[in-house]
Formats: sequence, structure tokens, C-alpha cells
Amino acid sequence: MIQYTIMLSLDTPISVISGVGEAMVDKLAKLGIKTIGQAVYYYPFRYDDFTHRTTINRVVAGETVNVVGTIDVINTRRSPRQHMYVTEAIITDDTGKLRVTWFNQPFLSRNLQTGDYISLAGKVSQDLLGPLMISPQYEKVDRRGITQHTSGLVPVYSTISGLTTKQLRAIIGRTLNLAKIDEWLPSELLKKRGLLSLREALINIHRPPSWTSLEAARHRLAFDELVILQLRGQLIRERWQTSQAPIIRFNEALTKEIVNSWSFQLTDDQRRCSWQILQDLEQNQPMLRLLQGDVGSGKTAVAILAMANVADSGYQTALIAPSEVLAYQHFQTVVASLGEFFVIGLLTRTQQFLSKPKEGIKKTTKKQLVRLLSLGQCQVVIGTQALLQEPVDFYKLGLLIVDEQHRFGVEQRQLLLNKKLFAENGQNLVAHFLAMTATPIPRSLALSLYGDLNLSVIRTMPAGRLPVITKIVEDKDRAKMYKFIRQLLDKGEQAFIVCPLVDPSDKLAVKAATDEFNYLVNGELKGYKVGLLHGRLSGANKQKVMADFAAGRYQVLVATAVVELGLDIPQATVMVIEGADRFGLAQLHQYRGRVGRRGQQAYCFLLPSPASGELAKRRLKAVVKYNNGQELARLDLKWRGPGELYGYEQTGFSELRLANIFDQDLISAAHEIALEVLHHPNWRYRAITNLAWQLGGLDVLPQ
Repeated sequence: MIQYTIMLSLDTPISVISGVGEAMVDKLAKLGIKTIGQAVYYYPFRYDDFTHRTTINRVVAGETVNVVGTIDVINTRRSPRQHMYVTEAIITDDTGKLRVTWFNQPFLSRNLQTGDYISLAGKVSQDLLGPLMISPQYEKVDRRGITQHTSGLVPVYSTISGLTTKQLRAIIGRTLNLAKIDEWLPSELLKKRGLLSLREALINIHRPPSWTSLEAARHRLAFDELVILQLRGQLIRERWQTSQAPIIRFNEALTKEIVNSWSFQLTDDQRRCSWQILQDLEQNQPMLRLLQGDVGSGKTAVAILAMANVADSGYQTALIAPSEVLAYQHFQTVVASLGEFFVIGLLTRTQQFLSKPKEGIKKTTKKQLVRLLSLGQCQVVIGTQALLQEPVDFYKLGLLIVDEQHRFGVEQRQLLLNKKLFAENGQNLVAHFLAMTATPIPRSLALSLYGDLNLSVIRTMPAGRLPVITKIVEDKDRAKMYKFIRQLLDKGEQAFIVCPLVDPSDKLAVKAATDEFNYLVNGELKGYKVGLLHGRLSGANKQKVMADFAAGRYQVLVATAVVELGLDIPQATVMVIEGADRFGLAQLHQYRGRVGRRGQQAYCFLLPSPASGELAKRRLKAVVKYNNGQELARLDLKWRGPGELYGYEQTGFSELRLANIFDQDLISAAHEIALEVLHHPNWRYRAITNLAWQLGGLDVLPQ
């Protein structure tokens, strides 16, 4: 009898897979797996190498092996001394016998019986009685001899409590057998580039026959990630290039007046980048520029000069910040420079302020601020992403600035393009666009995100800024470190203490902000003014804590990752980072950039977790050695891989789970393919359909 297998589309709910009941559906959803496609694209984070299959008489202590045999004896007993269950078994094959021991798995006596034919995988140990395996992976071998968990390269997935890796491996395996995986790249292009088919790549990423086949699968899927980024960027570029923007006239006198009012001198790089932006603004085609500069290099000053010229020409600027805390700080910075010339607003979910010339900063309402924006009576507004998503009607939005935001503004540009902004002289105009980032991005990757991108880079730091002295502090030296910090606090300086968690964790032996705060105020920093800042505080409370710290009402701020992007506290000269090995190198560099911003000598102390290994210590030594964000990002990629490279997932590179963002050749090839596919009438539709599925629907594509 012929059996027909119905292939399932990638949008099919995961609940159709056998063994996935209601409880399992809920667990998988927590991993982001709700459909067949999401299961297929849920990649392993590592592989157990059980490729060394051997007979029992050839096992060697210290080696990781795969052994297949029959259970001669199996028994579970309770150890009265250790208060745990011990399961012991003897496995035989044609060459000999092997002892096996499992701890605290009493269910094994029910799952495994004498006479079962099983496969074992794990490290071989040795005692006085000879070789043995302790707590190896195991599975019964069916009559076809097929194994899934104990032989070859076995995938290991990130999972959650109540969902074992074995269960996840089995579900994804069944999903792969049923998924309808359509190839979306032309076969001639695959052949020309030596790429696997999509189906073969996805099967091999989950169950690779060899390291070589795994590398080929990764190469194809990484290539797809880059092409998908390129396609979206190119589609937006197509629309961007057919749009028109307002012409912003350069006011030299106003620009000089603002620059002369500052207490610092612009660097040559800041002047060059400012001039590039101002020249772009004088064109009627929308500016599309990325301003890149290391932490503390002075990107905001460059942006302020652009804002001033836009406002002077009769148009408005919106600055999108990644958090309410940073939006408020940007607001204060912009008011200090432009407050005597223009009306400036702050509009976030919890905070609304307005600054008018000669009146200063005053609280206002959302309704009032939105009305002023619609009438053109507020020239600059600072807020979060909600500023573009909410029904805010600008009178004449001439410039959108995005600071360290998701996908470096790809989504914000899409919102601008899908939204009629304003008409002038019979033409619909869109705003100029400027993205700012401290995350080091290779130009080739930036090109892939934007298509036709203009890149401005600030390479030099402001004059007089001293390198931050960075030290790794072991636990035994904590008291000495705090003694040094107290001496600095007594001189009027301030300190950050960053912790990786808000609350203590049973699983992670790292400091939590709440515990550290309580410990310090009652111990090392007793008598000093210490504040606490973390993500669970309301926007208003976060704002108050930061304002109090900036005003010097707190000498020390214990905080979580919310301090990382852009916060500027003039008197802060100390950065202590607990569990420093748990952060990416670029992230540690961002933290370090929060101190010594007024030219004072500053210090960064890196405190590793108790269980940190050799690689973690090597990474921290790199932060001590290098004060360059680009070099640290390169090392992070080398040691941790693109999936863990800090700065990229948070700022919009979460699609790049496999692609190497420094692989110039692969990015260039992806760029060529994207252009070739989009300009081919038959391939274009297939590519756009795949892009829509990858991004979550046709509504996210350029209209």
C-alpha cells in the first residue's frame, strides 16, 4: 500500500506535530516556537560530538565515545550516606562488559529493562574496577538501528524548565520531516555560489552528518540572513530614492554662535561630519546617513547643529532615543544648546516637558505638546519610539534622528515612508534621516542595511579626554577597591556600580542590584548617599533617580544595564562592573565610556563571577588592553560568535544568528545576489514573498 505524506507549510501551528499537546504548546511558545517554521529555524547553540563509536573492549578513560550494547543488569538503590538515588547497570556487547552509573534518576529503572538494546554516549571514567561511564546520554535503539541523541554530532538547544533537550530535539526532528521548505533562491545562483539547497541546509544544521556538512549548512543559512537584510534595505531604498525632502539652508551665523557658546572645541572629525550632514540637508533628496563614533566622541553635538539649521529653515526635528531616561538627558542637552533660540519638547510615555526661549523648562501635557507639534510651534521634540507610532501629526517634520535604535532606523524609515508627512509646493515631502550609533559596524554591513548609505565616522576623541584606567579586581581585593572608591567620593566624585541582575538568582552565582545595594549601604559605603536604578522602576522613578544622581544628591548609583547607552554624569569617574564576564566586550566598553567624560582621570573595575573560566578571563584582559570599540567588537565575534556579540542583537542585528558581520566577502556576495534577484522579474516575487514570511507578514514590507 502506498503511503502519502502531506507536507506542512511553515505557518502551520506546531500543535499539529505528534507529541505536542496543550502543555507542550505553552512551553514551546516561551521559546518563540509557535509554528512549524519557527521550529525549523530554531537553531542549536552547540553540538555534542558523539562521532567516536567504539566497542566496549576499546574504550579509553578520558575519551568521549558512543557505545551500543544490551543491558545485562540494571538496579536503582537509595544511598543513605549521600541521600540520593543511584542507578547502576552493566552493558554488554560481543567484546566485553561496561559498568554504567546514573545519579538521581530513579525513573531509569522504569524506562530501561534487562535485555534492552541501548546506545550510550559520554565520557569514559576509570576506577579500581576498570572503565565505567557516569551519567551518560542514553536511548533505546529500534530495530532499524536509528539513534537521535547519542551518536554523531548531536544538537543542543536552548530550552526552559520542564522541556528537556531530548524532547525539543525529537519535536524539531519530526517537524523537519513534515515541513514544506520551498527554495527561494534561483538554482543557477546556488550552483554558481556553491550553496546547499535550503532544505538540505536546514536538515544539516539540526542533524549534521559531519563537521563539513554543518559548516556548509551554516554558510548557506548565514548567506540567507545577509541577503534578507539586503533585500529589505534595497526595497526601502527604491522608495526612498523616489521621495523628496525639504531643502534646509545652512545658517553660518547661527551655527557659529552655537559652537562658540560651548565650553569645548569641536574636533576635526566633528567638524567634517557636521559639514557632510549640512550639505546633505541642502539637497531635495532625503538624507540617509549613519553617524558612527565611539562612546564619548561627541555625536550629539553634531546632531544639535543639524537640528539648529532645520529649525532655522522652518522645519521640525524629532529625535528618537532608546529609553525614557536617555530621552530626558538628550532633552536637557539640547535645551542647554538651543533653548534660547527654539521651542523644544520632551514627549515620552510618562514625561512631557516644554522649553521656550526666556521661559526655561516647564511641565506640560501630552495633549498640549501634540497640539504645538501639529501647529509647528515646537521646533524640536525628543522622545522614544512611541513618538512615531502614536498619532502625532507634525507640521513640517524635516529631520528624524534615531539614536542607538533597533535596526539603526530601518523600521523608523519605513514608518516615515508609509506616512504622508506634509505637502509643500504641490509635492509630498518626507523627512531627512540621520542614525547615530556607538556600536562599531563594518561599512559593508552598514551598506547591507541601508543600500545606498552615507557613512560619517568620528574617530578621534575630544581633546583632553584621558583613557579610562581599567583593572580586573579579584574577590580578595574588594576591600582595597572600595577603600580607593571612598577616597574619590570624599573628593566630590561619583561612581556607578553595575550588576547583571535586578534580583538574586538561584541558578546564577552573580551579584544582583538589590542585594548589592543593601550590602553597600550597610557595609562598604555606609554613610554615603547610594541610589538604586533598574528596569522595573516606573519611568518617573527612573527619571528621579537619574536626576538626583546627576545633581549630586547620590554619590553612588547601583544599577542594571539601563545605564549603558549615552548617560552623561559629569562628576562620575568610577565604573564598577559586577559579573563582568557575563557582558559582551562592546557592552563593557560602553559602560566604561560613562565615566571621565569631562577630562578627569577615571577608573573601571571589572569583577568576574566566581565560576568564570579561562576564556572569560581572557576576554576581560582584552578590555584592559584595548580602549577601541572596533577592536573589542572584533574579538567578541571571534570568541563568542555573532549570536552573542553585544550591541548587535540589541540594536537590530537579531536576524544575524549565524552570519559573521565582519565577513566582507560573504556580505559583498549577498549584496550582489540581492540586486540580481530584485531586478529579475521572476525571482523578485519569490524573494519578496520569502522576505515577508521571515519578517512576519507582508505589512512589514515597503508599500
